[in-house]
Amino acid sequence: MESKKEATHPKYIAKLEVSVNGAVETSDVIGAIFGQLEGLLGPELELKDLQRTGKIGRINIKLRREGEGSKGIVELYSGLDKVRTALLVAAMETIDKVGPYQANFKLIKIVDEREERRNDIARRAAEILKNWSIEKEDSFRRLIEFVERESAKSNFILYGEEQLPAGRGIEEASEIIVVEGRADVMNLLKYGFDNVIAMGGALERVPKSLEKLIEEKEAIAFVDGDRGGEMVLRTLLEQTDIDYVARAPEGKVVEELTAKEIRKALSSAVPADEVRRELGISPPKAKPFVEPEAHETRPAREINERIIRVPEVFRGFYERVMNTDKVLLLDEDFRILKETSVAELLNELNETRGVRYIIYDRIVTQRIVDKAYEIGVKAIVGNVAKDIVRKGAGLAIYTIQ
Repeated sequence: MESKKEATHPKYIAKLEVSVNGAVETSDVIGAIFGQLEGLLGPELELKDLQRTGKIGRINIKLRREGEGSKGIVELYSGLDKVRTALLVAAMETIDKVGPYQANFKLIKIVDEREERRNDIARRAAEILKNWSIEKEDSFRRLIEFVERESAKSNFILYGEEQLPAGRGIEEASEIIVVEGRADVMNLLKYGFDNVIAMGGALERVPKSLEKLIEEKEAIAFVDGDRGGEMVLRTLLEQTDIDYVARAPEGKVVEELTAKEIRKALSSAVPADEVRRELGISPPKAKPFVEPEAHETRPAREINERIIRVPEVFRGFYERVMNTDKVLLLDEDFRILKETSVAELLNELNETRGVRYIIYDRIVTQRIVDKAYEIGVKAIVGNVAKDIVRKGAGLAIYTIQ
C-alpha cells in the first residue's frame, strides 16, 4: 500500500515478519496495523497523521499462503528519529489479530537508509578511483609511500655501541623482533613495529648490545625465507637464547613484506628450541662469570655455576631460593609480591594478582606453565623443565639444567 505522501527524507526501513492463523489479504493486515495502533501511542505518533505529513512513508506488505495460514513481510518506511521509529515498531509487535485470526508480528531488522546510501557512495567512489588515470593513482601512491617513509624515519634510532639500526621503542618493549639489516627495520617501522632491531650486517658474530637485549627480553628472530635468512638464523640460535623464530614466506625477504605478511609470519612464530632440534643446533653455552667490581655494594657470594645460566635480571632472586623449597612471585617492576612454597604455588597463583615472574629452584611442570600463561606471567625461572609440551607465546621459561 502506498501512502498519499512519501516521507521527505526516509531514514529507516523496519522489516517485520507477520504470521496469521488464517487466510487473509494485504488490506486485512493494513487494517489491523492502523486499527490496533490508533490512539495507542498518543497523538504525536498517530499513524494516519504521520503518513499525511510525510513522516511515515510506505507500508509495504508481501503475503503468501502457507497451509491454512498466511505469512509475509511488512516494511515500514520512517522519517522519524531512532527513538520514535523504535516505539512504532515495538507497538506493531503488540498486534495480535488480523481479522478474526490470531496473528504475530516480529521485528527482523531495521535498516539505516542513510547507511545504505553511504555504502552506495563508497562503492561509487571505488569505481571512480578505479577508472582514474594511472598518473593520478601513481601520484597518490607516491604520497602515501612518502608519508610512510617519513613516519618510519621518525621512529628510527641507532642502538648501542655498535650503532645497530632499531626502532625507538626497543628499550621499553618487553618483546623485541630481531631482523638482519636496516631495510628490514625500516619496513617494520613503516607498519608500526617499533620494537625491532637489526644485527647490522654482523652475520658471524651477534653484537654484544644485541646479545644483552635478547638475554633480558623475550626475543623473536624474524628472518628472510631464503638461504641468507637460514644463515642469520643459525647464528642467532647458536650464540643467543632467542625465544621464538619467525620466517618470511619462502623466497621472500623481510624488507619487502606487506603488513599482512609480517603479521602472519610473526603470529606463526615457533619456539626456538624446536628449531634448534630440527637443525641439530645445541643451545648456547653459559657465559663465564665476571667478578663484580670492588666498589659494588652487593655482598660477596660463592657463585654457583648454575646461576650463570639464569638471566642476569633474575640472578639475585634465584640465589635467594636456590637449594630451598621457596618460590618468589614478582610483579611487572620486579618487586616481590609474595614468598611462598612449591606446595602452595598453584594456590598462590590463583589468589595473587599482578604476578609477572616466578622464581624457584624446582621442576617447572606443565600445570605451572598452563596456570602462568593463563594469568599473564611473562617468565618462569626454575631448575629444570619436565614434560613441557606446550607454552603460550609471550611466556619465557629459563632453567639451569
